[in-house]
Amino acid sequence: MDILLGLVVLGAAVFYFLKGNSRRGAETVRASIFLTGLESGHTVAEANLVASMDAEHMPASMIHNAMDHVRVFYGGKQLPMIAEAYRKGMKPKLAMWNQVLIDMLHSSAPEHGRAKRPDANSTAPQTGNRPTSYDDYKQALVAEAKRLDGKASTDLHWIELTDDEGTKRAYKDGIDPKWLAAEILKVGPPPPWRVS
Repeated sequence: MDILLGLVVLGAAVFYFLKGNSRRGAETVRASIFLTGLESGHTVAEANLVASMDAEHMPASMIHNAMDHVRVFYGGKQLPMIAEAYRKGMKPKLAMWNQVLIDMLHSSAPEHGRAKRPDANSTAPQTGNRPTSYDDYKQALVAEAKRLDGKASTDLHWIELTDDEGTKRAYKDGIDPKWLAAEILKVGPPPPWRVS
């Protein structure tokens, strides 16, 4: 009888956990905004203030940015990002049992910034002959993207019009620009509203 009761309680918890996908989706967007705010140098209070908006008022661009954030830094998994935001001080909007479950499942999740950085065992090759400046790095990245897409060196490529914050991080991390160009082209161009 006790085992049956335990299984029913566990089944109900799993059901409600899976049922809350939209709430966790909104929490994912909030976590992305919060972590980006902290990374930009804002205080925890400021990041919480910006991330406190309701899900129904979030523009589509914020949702797309959060999806990219999760895909790039957390391998497409939302809960580790939410767990990291909680650990860094984000005020949760999820029910307490959801918070506890996220914390239990992802207490050892890697922090943002360490999730995809290359190391000795990484698939992202480090540049052996590193470009001397960021401009040289970006030129090598664009040249490789044009080569892979079969464009002439004088043609304008969509990669030249995109935000280069990620490219700057890759440069600092020493990631090979040719490898990065190939990985970016696998994903394809961003939607028109995300091109600067």
